[in-house]
Amino acid sequence: MTNRGFIQAVVAQLGLATAAVVCAATLADRAQAASNDLPPSLIRTLNRFDLGRDGLSVYVVDVETGQPVIDFAADVPRNPASTMKLVTTYASLDALTPGHTWETEVFALGEIDADGVLQGDLGLRGGGDPYLVESVLWQLLMELRRRGVNHIAGDIVIDNSRFELEPEDPGAFDGEPLRAYNVGPDAMLVNFKVVQFWFEPVPGSRAVRITSLPELPNLEVINDIELVGGRCRGYLRGIEIDAETDGDRVRFHGRFPDGCRRYSLGRSLLTHEDYAYGLIRQSWERLGGTISGGVRRAPIDTEAEPIMNWPSRPYGEVIRLINKHSNNVMTRQVFLTLGAHYFGEPASSTKAREAVEQWLDDRGLDFPGFYIDNGSGLSRDSRITARSLASLLGHAWRSPFMPEFLSSLSLAGTDGTFRRRLRRGPLTGRAHLKTGRLDDVSAMAGYLMANDGRRYIVVTLHNARGVHRGGGEAVQDALLRWLYAYTPRETGPVLTQLPDDNGDAMTGSD
Repeated sequence: MTNRGFIQAVVAQLGLATAAVVCAATLADRAQAASNDLPPSLIRTLNRFDLGRDGLSVYVVDVETGQPVIDFAADVPRNPASTMKLVTTYASLDALTPGHTWETEVFALGEIDADGVLQGDLGLRGGGDPYLVESVLWQLLMELRRRGVNHIAGDIVIDNSRFELEPEDPGAFDGEPLRAYNVGPDAMLVNFKVVQFWFEPVPGSRAVRITSLPELPNLEVINDIELVGGRCRGYLRGIEIDAETDGDRVRFHGRFPDGCRRYSLGRSLLTHEDYAYGLIRQSWERLGGTISGGVRRAPIDTEAEPIMNWPSRPYGEVIRLINKHSNNVMTRQVFLTLGAHYFGEPASSTKAREAVEQWLDDRGLDFPGFYIDNGSGLSRDSRITARSLASLLGHAWRSPFMPEFLSSLSLAGTDGTFRRRLRRGPLTGRAHLKTGRLDDVSAMAGYLMANDGRRYIVVTLHNARGVHRGGGEAVQDALLRWLYAYTPRETGPVLTQLPDDNGDAMTGSD
């Protein structure tokens, strides 16, 4: 048997037990970690990517005992990127409970005659549903058709007054106003306000076919793309986009290489109400209904009685969609909902920030240097310490809602934002994690079950030039591999070698 085969056999046989193999380096690693330093494997990884320690915070603690394993710059407030979603989603889970739902109210603003004609407007009052996607809207409209409505003589009236938001520039964060991650919240958010476009060469021509989903009748798509010879390379594959976020047309131009097959990109177009109208009209007509009017944004009389109250998925399901896929706009919807829960409607960003502070105070959680901007982590101003984030994870672990929260995190090597990492090897499926990444920011927080069966909270916040280009993830993976093999001194010897993700031997303790 080869050395590699032997090691793999040992790992397979022992499972949660530790191997009776100890070396001086292993014990040194363990001692260093416990004494507020970093394991040598992390130091080597930092050096390999030319990343210093100045912008790094690491905090690892035993879930059951509360004993720290690594405490490195854990009290320095840093930008957490999308790991800030853990604060928003868990605070909301605790305050709203997993059974919370959002309701979209449907109004017949006029009489429905014997022929199924609504002699007036169809009103929709948004309740802030984070997941009012096309399939849900289809079901809503199908129910309206089932109730006998055939034609809408008036307009679609959109009431988004449950959210009171200051005007914001969708391109303020990074100059990319059309990118899906920059979509702002709305009480009547529909389908994340995103159109997915596909580009495909037309055989035997110099043309490129453009298709879109959804096909919005109020969005004009102009195709000026030229098909040229060449390899498929480059961001956007040579496609250039001319559009405004509040306009009703988008123009694609540029030179698309014939070496490309089908290519897709999603973009946020139209205003919230125009997007909702386009999708409603498209779905309504496909269901056999007709409509005469356009769209208006206006409050609906609070005394009016809805003809339907359409509930969302329960939050216990929604939180999984948010954290596993790190959806920014869904997080912001939940953030605003928390603000309204504490301080009443209409929801606002100020109320939401105050609600999080109130929740922390109510739960006895003190977060020095903490600042939450929009709840999603898509911000240059957000700050939290690694210790504070670990405290939140500890509180969540002891919560009656722990199963819902834990299941919302990406499972290493399996799903979500961590699906492509640690896919092969013993760590697959043994860590529930939330990632975060911005330019010059790389973060990770969650739980890992080590080889000896102990479970740890692990947090890394890394703010350094270029850390988002792969080095940050490499440091995180090195930490997870080290921690998986880590065994506290009192429990016995440490497993010194494990197969890494590629099946090669690695030193487990470093």
